[in-house]
Amino acid sequence: MAQGNPTRESGSGAREGGFVDTIQSLIVAFVLAMMFRGFVVEGFVIPTGSMAPTLLGEHWLVRSVQTGTEVPVGLDGSGRGRPEPGRLEDHALGRGQPLDGAGVLRRRLGDRILVCKYIWPFFQPDRFDISVFKNPTLPDGPSANYIKRVIGLPNETLWIVDGDIFVKGPGDDQFIVQRKPEHVQRESWQEVWTSTSLPVTPERRTRRWSGPPWVGTPSGEWEISPHGSWTKSGSGKAVLTWDGNRYPIDDWSDYNMISPSGQRGLTPVRDIRVAFTMKPREDGYTTSLQLKADSHVFEFTIDEGNASVSMWPTGDPSKAERRASDINSMHAGHASAIVFQRMDQSMSISINGKEIVGLDWNWTPVERLANVGGKGSESTSTRVLLDAASRPAPPELTWTFDGSPIHLSRIQVDRDLFYQRPVLSQRSMKNAPVAGQEALVQPGSPGFGTHPDKLAVLGPGEYFVLGDNTARSLDSRLWGPPSPMVATQLNPNPFVVDQRLLIGKAWLVYFPAPHSARKGGMGLIPDFGRMRFIR
Repeated sequence: MAQGNPTRESGSGAREGGFVDTIQSLIVAFVLAMMFRGFVVEGFVIPTGSMAPTLLGEHWLVRSVQTGTEVPVGLDGSGRGRPEPGRLEDHALGRGQPLDGAGVLRRRLGDRILVCKYIWPFFQPDRFDISVFKNPTLPDGPSANYIKRVIGLPNETLWIVDGDIFVKGPGDDQFIVQRKPEHVQRESWQEVWTSTSLPVTPERRTRRWSGPPWVGTPSGEWEISPHGSWTKSGSGKAVLTWDGNRYPIDDWSDYNMISPSGQRGLTPVRDIRVAFTMKPREDGYTTSLQLKADSHVFEFTIDEGNASVSMWPTGDPSKAERRASDINSMHAGHASAIVFQRMDQSMSISINGKEIVGLDWNWTPVERLANVGGKGSESTSTRVLLDAASRPAPPELTWTFDGSPIHLSRIQVDRDLFYQRPVLSQRSMKNAPVAGQEALVQPGSPGFGTHPDKLAVLGPGEYFVLGDNTARSLDSRLWGPPSPMVATQLNPNPFVVDQRLLIGKAWLVYFPAPHSARKGGMGLIPDFGRMRFIR
């Protein structure tokens, strides 16, 4: 009996100790989770479309019955009701064409993301990172957390010219165009048109469906299948020309199609990617794409054993710069995935995912403005150059094939990000400027960093940020003075994000645009197919 009591007591003690241990373990796990959240990773929700289409705020997912294409259409700034069908335009069938089956709408909440927090000095922003930070004009409250792409770094001078970023580093004499890293550039392309989205019954769209944007000559040389593939049937010369009147290539965004202000001041974009799959039927083939833009001709050429890129001033091919490379990956009867792309003052050809040949050029901002506006001379006043460059000529695309029957499929035309040049409005003046900065934040003046008289000069610990949805992003171009708290305790300079307001780098979309299983319900089901790392 005496020996049995300790056994029962020890058993009771073991059960009690197990319960206490469990509670202690939960407390420790909670504390560790809070420490992890506080110092390493934290979750955020994207509320608006300032970073669309990279990151989505609350939106309608609009599906075309004719093509099956799904397009996110932003809700912020456009009212919360159901969008009118007449205001929806079919992304798959070309801008400006009504969307068949506009009743097929699904409301989605914003993306949920994970953010890796900055740990100074070990982990800090790089250019083109997507960063979360406290809004310097309103650093507290429900709208305090902003998310933008880091464009300018401390101690740099920045100038937005013709949609691209030019930077002059400390001690440098010249501005240099900033080219996006490959992984960022790959995610920055925005679709203009694709051959894979065609109406199921085009005959029912007689008044609306105007056909694909490529015009083939001679007409009898080209056959277009119902699935969107193109075949040059003969061995003679045939040409495809882009119809820019029906399908303009500009900074239109499908996400903004029902926004009252998101599509104003559209500008032709000349940084373009043409991706396609080509299968030559015989040896001896040649294809050449010419892009005419910015007072120059940019040519991409592939033949049986060679790929080359070249550029020259319009009307003077004797001044051509050319790069060429041998290729052995394309053969008659075999399909190859090909990309011709021009962006950020560079051009290249890629075949089957590998860059074959490329060419860079380093126009200064003034040279860029002179070429865009067609003035062609740096001696012209900057004001005249800026005025002419604000109305660039649309790009012209001419695609020539010769020497073999050729089959083309999965043709897609994309355009690059284009950072607009806005002017300050009264809504930017939430806070009073400090003495001496009144002219800098004057409504009606150019946006910060968008004019040579208003360059973004960044000091130590100051960052310049922009949204990918440049037409609907309140960012470093448009912020007025910082809030009094930020001005007195951190940094009085307008338009910039102080290092101490940065939270971390956006890393992962872990819960993409959730939707509801029933009409009108709360969004609980993530779109698993869009889980992705953030670039």
